[in-house]
Amino acid sequence: MNGPELIYDEFVMEELRRVYGSSLNEYLEYLGRPNPRLYIRLNTLRKQELKEELHEFKQDEDFEEAYFVEVRGPNFLEMRDTKVVVDKKTAESAMLGSNVYKPGIKRIEGNGSRVSVVSETGNHVANGILRRDNMIVEVTESLYSSIKVAELDVVKRGLAISQGKASMYVAKLLDPRPDEIIVDMNAYPGGKLTHVYQLQPKAKIMGFDHTRKKIDKLRNILDTLKMKMDVYVADSRYLYEDLGIRNVDKVMIDPPCSALGVRPKIFDRKTKEDIQNFSSYQKQFLNSAYKILKPGGTVIYSTCTTTLAENEEVITDPRFEIEFMIRFHPNVHQMTGFFIAKLIKR
Repeated sequence: MNGPELIYDEFVMEELRRVYGSSLNEYLEYLGRPNPRLYIRLNTLRKQELKEELHEFKQDEDFEEAYFVEVRGPNFLEMRDTKVVVDKKTAESAMLGSNVYKPGIKRIEGNGSRVSVVSETGNHVANGILRRDNMIVEVTESLYSSIKVAELDVVKRGLAISQGKASMYVAKLLDPRPDEIIVDMNAYPGGKLTHVYQLQPKAKIMGFDHTRKKIDKLRNILDTLKMKMDVYVADSRYLYEDLGIRNVDKVMIDPPCSALGVRPKIFDRKTKEDIQNFSSYQKQFLNSAYKILKPGGTVIYSTCTTTLAENEEVITDPRFEIEFMIRFHPNVHQMTGFFIAKLIKR
């Protein structure tokens, strides 16, 4: 496989250089590789229902509720005559063994049923069987191989949920307590929200996201997990003005970002305008958190990106005291590039 095609303008490269210095090329290379571990988080509120052993999983060293399997590869793939060309997101999922569904298919080149899955940029990521009646490719071999988490019985039954290790630190740092009012401003797809709930189901937890589609999906996830909490369609930048929310104890912000820490990447393009727009947008969520928090309240701010402009330079706000910061780097920690900060409202 070729390396990731990363089209970053000079501003973005300089932003990354500010963080990685002489290690920048190594960092960029690691973006083309998946994390070496694939995680699930057990739903500890229903652990009595977990009858089967997680034979292929190992327990994480830091989180007793986290289990992982190793990701193997890169594997050799023989190119087949028929090719299914897919979009970026689908290719990056198929690279790890996920099946391919109709919305992600751009075109089919050839008439066979035994097919190769190829990205729009020409990367051969998987082989499988094309079911033309419903336009699904059942992936049988992939560039990197591991378990198909979505097909696990424990996940389908709501006894576990897929979540990366880096994001598991968010709920732990939030440290929810009984009766606290906690707001998740960017609740979908629910990993952090549900982790907070299982750590402290007696807290008053409210989740918000800005589209009906995301909230509907989130409600389905909560139903599967058998977790009862309130989630709403709302623009979290205006919770004080639109909904009158105030005197909140703790807030989680995981805002839209440039996702420069997410891997594996096959293709990515980012510009100065992207970074500056994200940074401006992220500050609006922090401003909203200030309005709804009580004095001394806590914010946990996190992103899956690595620029200073979207992290340190967002949270450096005189209205907050920075209590804690941590970064995870793909080329150092073998995880998603991730940033977390704990802030206290002055």
